[in-house]
Amino acid sequence: MLLAACQRPEPNPWFGLWSLRAEDAKGDPETLVYRDAGNAAMRMESVEARSIIVTRFDGAPSPDTGPKGAGNTLAVKATSPTSYRWTFSVAGKPFVQGENTLAADRQSFTEVSWLVEKPGDKVTLVYERQ
Repeated sequence: MLLAACQRPEPNPWFGLWSLRAEDAKGDPETLVYRDAGNAAMRMESVEARSIIVTRFDGAPSPDTGPKGAGNTLAVKATSPTSYRWTFSVAGKPFVQGENTLAADRQSFTEVSWLVEKPGDKVTLVYERQ
């Protein structure tokens, strides 16, 4: 019983460095850094976009505090330990929505996203753990 109380919780499977798969990037790379922000929050950084957002996976909009993020927010809602849905808003208006799902081996994740005004036009991208 004491041993179980001393065990550390399993790390968040999303934490790490992710790169957009080359065939999806088409010459426009994207690097994501997901790490612990304390208090059950995750810091999400898009290196090339210079975007920084801290989310709690509770569906509440979180501001983009990066140098180009003024007025942008991201609302992230966990749907399981290995998937979440999100809404990216510009100036308070939802712009893009999507769902990210980790692969079973946790070495990649798939993002399916769409413009709010065109929900039938879905884009699928794969990010690989680095």
